[in-house]
This record gives sequence, structure tokens and C-alpha cells, in this order.
Amino acid sequence: MASRQSVAELQDATAYINGRVFTADEKQPWAEAFIVSASGLFTLVGSSETVLATARERHIVVHDLRSQFIMPGIHDAHVHLLMAGLSRFSNVHLGLDEVVPMAQATAKLQSASCGCEYAHAFGRWLSADVFRIEGFDRSALDEAYPDTPVMIRAGAGHSLLLNTAALRESGYDVSNESDMKGAYIGRRPDGSLTGELAELATTKALLSCPKPPLVHVRRALKYAVQRLHRAGVTSCQEAATNTLMLNTLRQMDHDGHLQMDLYTHIVYAPEFIAEESQGELTQLLDRADTLKTRHVDTRFVKIILDGVPLNPYYTQAGLDKDGKVEEHKLFLQDLEEAIIRYDQRGMTCKIHCTGEGATRLALDAIEAARSRNPNGPRHEIAHCSGVNSAEYPRFRALNTTAEMSPAVFFCQSFSAQEGALMDWNFPMMLSHGAHVSIGSDWGVPESPDLLPGLEGLVAGVGSGDRGKGAKLLLRMLTLAGAEAVGRDKETGSIEAGKRANFIEVDRDLSAGEQGAFRDAQVRRTWFEGEIVFSAA
Repeated sequence: MASRQSVAELQDATAYINGRVFTADEKQPWAEAFIVSASGLFTLVGSSETVLATARERHIVVHDLRSQFIMPGIHDAHVHLLMAGLSRFSNVHLGLDEVVPMAQATAKLQSASCGCEYAHAFGRWLSADVFRIEGFDRSALDEAYPDTPVMIRAGAGHSLLLNTAALRESGYDVSNESDMKGAYIGRRPDGSLTGELAELATTKALLSCPKPPLVHVRRALKYAVQRLHRAGVTSCQEAATNTLMLNTLRQMDHDGHLQMDLYTHIVYAPEFIAEESQGELTQLLDRADTLKTRHVDTRFVKIILDGVPLNPYYTQAGLDKDGKVEEHKLFLQDLEEAIIRYDQRGMTCKIHCTGEGATRLALDAIEAARSRNPNGPRHEIAHCSGVNSAEYPRFRALNTTAEMSPAVFFCQSFSAQEGALMDWNFPMMLSHGAHVSIGSDWGVPESPDLLPGLEGLVAGVGSGDRGKGAKLLLRMLTLAGAEAVGRDKETGSIEAGKRANFIEVDRDLSAGEQGAFRDAQVRRTWFEGEIVFSAA
């Protein structure tokens, strides 16, 4: 079986033959070969015999895939491109996969920042990142940096560790900062600040810290896109877009330097995740439809409703013993109004929820929007690590995507308390017919690779049938992602007429063999028919 093509589409095209091609197309799940037009579209998908015959007739260049496993390019449903790029170029790295003792972190910061080209990449603040510092207190930083503001990003991007200079320059009352909802404030026995702040408490610092120049933002975004290519990603959802990032991406695309389909979720609230004021973000959302480019789709909104179920913060909004939402952990009170407003504009909302209470409220808000606008856009719940059993059927009923992330955490060991709060229940979602996509939540220099994190899911997703589970996961990584952003007619599978975004992997992932996802390596990535990454 082969799809048809026009003579014009074959001018200067390239034929690919002898592959094991997983298409993600239900009508034609497997193929051996395809033709890619000069404009970067699949024009013919079928057998090697059919494609080779056409290639010979039309004098088309032929590329032999040598029986390699080919699949559509991966869609990463949740990334933080600018955060990852700036972390790579502008931060001192103190340890992103461990709890670091205070003395060790201070020594490493001093050693790395002395004469380091990126320690003061912009402004005069010193920036660093870490997973967590044990026993943090600003006094340890103050001795080495009495006048230089130091900001260490921690807690998977949800907390900051600041010295006294950074606290004061940001406007905090070091002796008696007021408590607030949706925040964590570390305090000494006398009530003064330790310098550890999480969630809404970080807003002053993140709005005050110097912003990088455009040339540095461009450098950071270019690195992030190239790193995603190495992971086989050809399209992604940027989960915290601000004005600085969107302006740079648009310019990159206009210059022909953006080889990635980007769906930019412009932040509605809270301010800290965008590092931009509420007024500026509202204005950006109001003109979003005028900011689209060929590869930058701006029809998306980001809302963070609660925090993270990580020690010592536990800022996720759960359900109390009476089944009521822990409202003191919520980041905003106008969720329903916001969802209704942007739903009526045809914009997809991605709502960060990690606690059962937050997930319930997000679904309630989507239900309210759907009652007013039955044919509105598909919305998303980001993370879905805390979902009450009563809520699973609502995802399908409300046409809502369950965006599962971060993939690196799916099979990771946590403390007993953290582990009990992190439950990505793929089998339960699928049993209720939910639409599921997968994201890395990448925002650090470490790998954004999605495949290793899926290894432990294969059997469960397939109800014991590893082959079935593997194919379902591959669909979630490709076509389901395209469906989530409303672009499945253009991309997400290897079909005639769609963009030629595809990758070569060093093993056949579709059979679900033990260790295949864990050990798989992307060998090559094509974007619109052009190689953008080659391991060779």
C-alpha cells in the first residue's frame, strides 16, 4: 500500500528505502520507505519497491536506511528552553541530582565562580543551581559574597537560596518578611530569613534579578534547540514563555534559524515562573495571535495552580481529611475566570497541578468553560502526579490532555512521603480513555532525553503485553503530542502531506524488549527533511 504524490512534489525530492518505519499512522502503521519533497514534506509512504520504482522514474536521489528503525520526531510536551539554556551558559552547577552539604556547596561556588566566564554572564548577580543544599543559611554565602547578590535556583526550579545582598536588593524584609499563601519562607529561630524561599515567595527576587541581553538569550535558545535535536525532539511545548523569549524566538524564525516546531505557553500567572510582571504578561497574551510565525505557535496559556510535592516544601495543593481542597497552597483565586476567558479566545490552557486538590479545581474550571463553549479547544493538566480516583473519567469527558511529566521521575526512587505523592498512573488514565502526552520538564543542562524514563512503564501501559505498551508509548511521544496542540493534520506521524520530521534510533523500540527504551540512542534527527543532528 502506498500514498499518492504529484509530479511537482517529486522535483528535487529524496527517497528513503529499506527502513523499518513505525509511522504512528493507524491506517498504515508500518512502511519500508518514503519520499521527502524539497519543501520538507512526506509525499509518498509505502514499500521500498514502490518508492524505488518512483525514484528511478523521476531520477530522485535515493538514501538507503539499511534496515534501521525510523519513527516520527518526538514531541516533548513540557520543556523550559530558556531556563535550560541559561543554566548551561550562565550558572555555576552545584549538583542537580543530589542533596549537597552547605560547606561543599559554598566551596564549589567559590571555586567555580573565580575567573569563570559565565559566572557573571549578565548583570552583577552571581547565579547558580542545585537540587537542594542541606542546612542552608545565607550566612555561609555572606562571608564569601558580602556585597554581590547570589541567587541559587533549587527545588526543581520552585525555590531560591539567596544571600543577604540578594534579599535586600530584591526588597525583602530580612528581619520580618510577612508570610503569604502559596509560599514557603525559611526562617531562623528568631523569625529572620534564612534566605531559602519557595513558590510565590520567590517573586520579588525573580522580578528583580538582571535580565540577559538578547544576544545571550538567542545563544541559550539555540543551544536548547540543538540539545533537543540530540534527544530526537522535533516539536515541543515551551511551558513558561515570556516577552523576552517570544521576541527572540520570532526573530530566530524570521532569520531561518529555528528548526523546531514550538508551541509557546505564555504565562498568565504567577509572575515568578515568567520572571515578568503581571501587567506585561497580560499584554503579551492579549496580542498573542499577532506574534505567530511559521514555527512558533502562540495559541497557548500557562497557569501554575500549586507547587511541588518535594521535601521540605510540600507545596502541592492536596485534599484534607474531609476531602476539601487545601486552598492555602493555591497560587491564584481566579482560575475559572481565566480558563473561560482564554477558552473563548480559542487558546489552550496548560494548568500545572501536582496535588489532588489542584487537579480537581483545574478540571472544575475546564468544565465551567466547556459548559459555556462546548466546542472550545482541548486544554491540559500538566504533571498529573496527584489525581484522585474520582477524577480520572473527567479527562476524557472534558476533552482534556493528561500531560505526564517530568519523565525522568517516572521510575525514580523518592522518600516514602514524596513517593506517596508522586503517582503517574498511566494504566488508570488509559483505562478511562484519557488523551495522554509526555514531557521531560527539562530546564537544566542535564539530558532532556525522554526515552530512558519510560522503560519501567512498558509492561504496565500494555497490561502485561510489552509490545502493545511500547507502541502506545511511541504514539504518546509523537501523534498524541501533535493532537494535544491541534496540529495532527500537519505533523506527528509519517504520512503523505505531513512535515518530514523523523528520527533514526539504534534499536526497534516497538517490540518493547527489556531495556530497549532505557538504552536506546538517537542516531539522526531530521526536521522538515533536513538533518539537524547526526551522532556520527
